[in-house]
Amino acid sequence: MPYVWWQSEYDLQCHAFPRDQADGDRSFYEAVCEHSVPDERVSRAQAGMLCTTCLIKVGTELPDLSWRA
Repeated sequence: MPYVWWQSEYDLQCHAFPRDQADGDRSFYEAVCEHSVPDERVSRAQAGMLCTTCLIKVGTELPDLSWRA
């Protein structure tokens, strides 16, 4: 699943939000780490430190390409 990385004004970290949340009007957004942010408190910019939990969860979804080596 594709993600957008946006900054939460609550913790000033950049979280991974499912791309389908970026399309359309929403009152709040929920990151893959379950951090939720109301629309008025999310900055649609990739700024600040990346959320470690989001990085791990997104990373575990990457395909295993070790068979190519």
